[in-house]
Amino acid sequence: MARAAEFEKAWRLAYTKTDYSLIESLLHRDYQMYDHRMGMKVDFETEKSLIETLCPFLTMGPWKILYENEEVYAARLFTKYKEKEPRYLAIMATANLQNGKLIYAEIVREVLDFDPSESQDWNWEDYE
Repeated sequence: MARAAEFEKAWRLAYTKTDYSLIESLLHRDYQMYDHRMGMKVDFETEKSLIETLCPFLTMGPWKILYENEEVYAARLFTKYKEKEPRYLAIMATANLQNGKLIYAEIVREVLDFDPSESQDWNWEDYE
């Protein structure tokens, strides 16, 4: 399994089941994430609070690994928030690795005015 695919599996488990066992084993002790929603860096304990707030409303679609080497990966994914009217986001995630562990991640989200699954070969039900 490619390294980025391991991280995808670990993040999906965290965001869909609030199960951090796999992602915690992949994080560097100095891990930080910069989230453009908040405009600040957070550690994993703070990120867990965000995950637990979002988890009940979130469906993560498929990841597409755009680039990967031993030091970095970049991925694109789509999410759907279960609200009165579903809200869809496109997400770009970049990650820096140190000694195979995730030390820094940066997440950029953009709200979409359409359902991204409509033009793809997947559907949300596959990920719920």
